[in-house]
Amino acid sequence: MSEFIIQIEKLLGAFADPEYRYLALEPLISYGLLVGVAMLVTGFFVKAPRLQVAALVVIGTAALIHFPYKDARLAAKPRLEQVYKHDASARAADFNKNTNAWIAASWQFRLLVLCAFATLMIGIQRNRIGFGLSIATVLLGLLSAKNAMWLNYQDALAYHPNLKRHEAPIDRKTADTLPPPAREPVRAPANRHPSPVVAQPVAPAVQATTPSAQSAERIPPPQAPVSVQKPRRVEPLPRF
Repeated sequence: MSEFIIQIEKLLGAFADPEYRYLALEPLISYGLLVGVAMLVTGFFVKAPRLQVAALVVIGTAALIHFPYKDARLAAKPRLEQVYKHDASARAADFNKNTNAWIAASWQFRLLVLCAFATLMIGIQRNRIGFGLSIATVLLGLLSAKNAMWLNYQDALAYHPNLKRHEAPIDRKTADTLPPPAREPVRAPANRHPSPVVAQPVAPAVQATTPSAQSAERIPPPQAPVSVQKPRRVEPLPRF
């Protein structure tokens, strides 16, 4: 319980700081306008007068938040410029540019508060004037919500370099370390017909010698055997 009380005290002290106050109030403008417009359109279709009144209150309150938000942003501007004028001068310049854009769009929120209040006083279903004011409140609420979200996105680009619009060093390292994509084998189309076989003329081979001629050249002709005459043996005649 003591930790809960400490956190509440720190949050209340943080709202006294204009640098935190404008950060806490900024999303309430765009989200409040979108929720109020959705409630008002739903009230038209379901014909719920109480829902329509609640939607006009939400739209008017979200538009009124713009004025304390603008004051807190202007109060935080000098200190932010002192912090970032040396290290990140472009960031301070972007903040100053977005602040001027918020100031230039103040007429939209003033007119939206006036339309929501007039519609609430006249009534949506009472006459054509009330119905026309309700349509103007819806259109002006969508326009103001779009501008608020766009300016919030511009601040996010200036203060959050990890967004997709900026190229971070990790993107280059990841692209270098990734292996190249594997190439898929080229496949022949299914309806491809094989080309017809064309006979090619063959040059005549060199005439080879016949086996008889080769054998005649390699094997010498047989020679006639030479008869060897043995010497005749003379036996002596017998004596009587």
